[in-house]
Amino acid sequence: MHLRILWLLALTSLLVLLRPCDTQALSLGYTNGLVGINSSVVQLLTVNSKQTLPVQQSQLVFPDYLERSHIIRVYEEKVAQSPNSPLFLRLLADQYLRRFREVGDVEDILRAEQAARRSLAVQPRHNQVSSMLLASALLSQHQFREALDVVNDAQIDNPNIVSLKASIEMELGNYEATHQLLQTLADETSNTGSNAVVARYLELTGNLASARQLLDEAMQEMDSFYTNSAETRAWFHVRAGDLAFAAGDFTLSERRYREALDLFPRHIAAFTGLARLYASEHRWQEALNVANQGIELMPLVETLSYKTDAQLALGDQQGAAATEDLIGVVAYLSKVKGIYDRALAVYYTEHGIHLPEALEIARREVAVRDDIFAEDTLAWAAAANGQWQEAQQAAERATRYGTEDALLQFHAGMIALHLGNREEAIKRLTQAVSLNPQFHHKYADEARQVLANLVPSASLKITSPNAIASSL
Repeated sequence: MHLRILWLLALTSLLVLLRPCDTQALSLGYTNGLVGINSSVVQLLTVNSKQTLPVQQSQLVFPDYLERSHIIRVYEEKVAQSPNSPLFLRLLADQYLRRFREVGDVEDILRAEQAARRSLAVQPRHNQVSSMLLASALLSQHQFREALDVVNDAQIDNPNIVSLKASIEMELGNYEATHQLLQTLADETSNTGSNAVVARYLELTGNLASARQLLDEAMQEMDSFYTNSAETRAWFHVRAGDLAFAAGDFTLSERRYREALDLFPRHIAAFTGLARLYASEHRWQEALNVANQGIELMPLVETLSYKTDAQLALGDQQGAAATEDLIGVVAYLSKVKGIYDRALAVYYTEHGIHLPEALEIARREVAVRDDIFAEDTLAWAAAANGQWQEAQQAAERATRYGTEDALLQFHAGMIALHLGNREEAIKRLTQAVSLNPQFHHKYADEARQVLANLVPSASLKITSPNAIASSL
């Protein structure tokens, strides 16, 4: 075991010395998008040779997460012995961020931020890795503009910095700036991290098929090397599962989520993705089972919401009430950092509860990061509160890039319907059910019913300001 730890440490040290970190776009809870660093313990096989034979993902997994806390203790000792070593400080920051992604301990984000700041204080220049680690820690705390400031102070001609900045601009809703940054990346500088960023941009700007193809290629490349981090590899499978779900390919989506769990059994987003998928198919007992598995690892609001829906569908009113109470506790504990705000606004709106608070949260989220899904959350929350003008404006901003997301299109369609824009409603609702016939456990059926009433007859009006919420 001791020799294995030394080997892992040697791999990590060599990686940071020989090459900068790759970046990748991340998703946390699935309604909250974040940016992280992929400086995996990791790609030593690719540093000196492009001839390494690939292996299939199902055959070998590098279980680096099993040694994470031990590695951290070793680096903590190294930092204690050499407190002014920028190298050991950034290696320690990287390991803290890895453990956060693997375990979800928020304290690790703060530890990573502190270590990265100390590394930059010792070596302010030519220390892009620490800048990227600091930006990642800030992003995990939803401090998007602060993260952008850190990246702007770094060397922008570094392709990994460019990819990271593009990710941050996307989180802030600056898609034109993202496009310009991605255009500066030459083909020879692309890697799995930058390809993941490009795939996310394509997904958000109405090119779902191209996004899926590019992400699949990146996933296959990540799976080609045994030494790639298990959690990072699993993340690519989760993202592939998310995009397959968006396209209505539930069989492939389920397979990708299951592959992610084979690679890294603690991947919370994989359990959440499966819960959403099973709920959409009304496979309620399976939805409940996977939601419970994810909640045991970390009680995310989104995962808890799928558990509540499953319990209600299975007739467990008492259990659903208890889960809803837990959502309130999680929301209270998370309020300081705002990490779960968007998911909480979605939950409140979809379940017709705490609607003024849902609208307040959605407005605050748009002020923090004005991305497509923040606008969509605001549109639906505003509609549920009877603020139809605000809802229309937010829905127009949310759909301005033609994002191929069925739930987003459904929201826009129902808002248009209430405002009397029949043609727009038909267009949006048709697109929703065409993209993914089972995009939501309730809204998909509602969209089809509304279309059935709209197309052969005159129109369908939502007569009450709270009709969206009360119809749930």
